[in-house]
Amino acid sequence: MSSVLSAGIIAAGEGSRFRQRGFATHKPMLQVAGYPLIGHALRNLQSAGIRRVAVIFNEEEPECAAWVRAHFAGLAPEILIKSTASSFESFWLVGRLLGAGRHLLTTVDAFCLPHETRKMAALPPEEGLALGVTSFVDDEKPLWVDMDEKSGKISEIGLAGGKYATAGFYNVPGSIFEKRPDGDIASLRFFLKWLVKNGTPAYGVVLSDVIDVDVPKDLEAAERLLEGSKI
Repeated sequence: MSSVLSAGIIAAGEGSRFRQRGFATHKPMLQVAGYPLIGHALRNLQSAGIRRVAVIFNEEEPECAAWVRAHFAGLAPEILIKSTASSFESFWLVGRLLGAGRHLLTTVDAFCLPHETRKMAALPPEEGLALGVTSFVDDEKPLWVDMDEKSGKISEIGLAGGKYATAGFYNVPGSIFEKRPDGDIASLRFFLKWLVKNGTPAYGVVLSDVIDVDVPKDLEAAERLLEGSKI
């Protein structure tokens, strides 16, 4: 099966919930089974055959960039160090850096097993957005989607509830980064809603367990997921 060859990781968030609970470690370097989140994300991308990676960290995280360069030199990661105003801005900057072609974008706190990343890297049957979705939802503000179970077609994003929510994985064409919406864009979810509302085809790729690592208990859940696998 053909798959995308380039990817981006959004790792510019402040990790405020961890800081509020006394964690001094930058979020990308939080450990799951003795290895940082950013390392797990990069390993998963490598297992999916990704050959080019761009990563964005905020300006307080230069040591995260140094760790990535030291441990993943073979990938020759392209690293942006910039504090952004929103998840959309981080997503947009990484997408613009990657340029033409299809790319798999993900967030550093979307923790999953390697086979899920490989599933997301597969080329979709049609041009448009392929969004990772899951029924395993443990998020304060899930982004629910209206998806046809048979075709996978997503008709609407941002419902009040539902069966599937986005899971932090976005297999997208570079063309979506050619023109941004007018006005201020407060979040990535707003951008995704805008794309679908304005006619960009969107499909859901159903994933199983994806842990949205937002608070300490999520690190424990990620470790349990890892321990229960055979990798």
